Amino acid sequence: MADERNIVRLASVPTEREAALLVAMLEEKGIKSTMSDQSTAEFRVGAPGWVQILVFEDDFPRAREIIEAVDAGDSEVDWSRIDVGHLEDSEME
Repeated sequence: MADERNIVRLASVPTEREAALLVAMLEEKGIKSTMSDQSTAEFRVGAPGWVQILVFEDDFPRAREIIEAVDAGDSEVDWSRIDVGHLEDSEME
């Protein structure tokens, strides 16, 4: 049976990398999340866009608190445990 909870937008960020970091952080805290609109970020299709971070509506208040704590620098996330991937040579230029 599919999950029938409502999905809502938690945040919008300019890059897929930033979105992936936030999704990983939320997942570490037990909140299922995903991102959408990756193909329009970073001019991949010729027009700029933002990546959307999506969560279930009932997780939104807690997810928002976590994001706000990160913005304030009060996050308890152990960033050494989050896989952020590796930079490609072209991304380092």
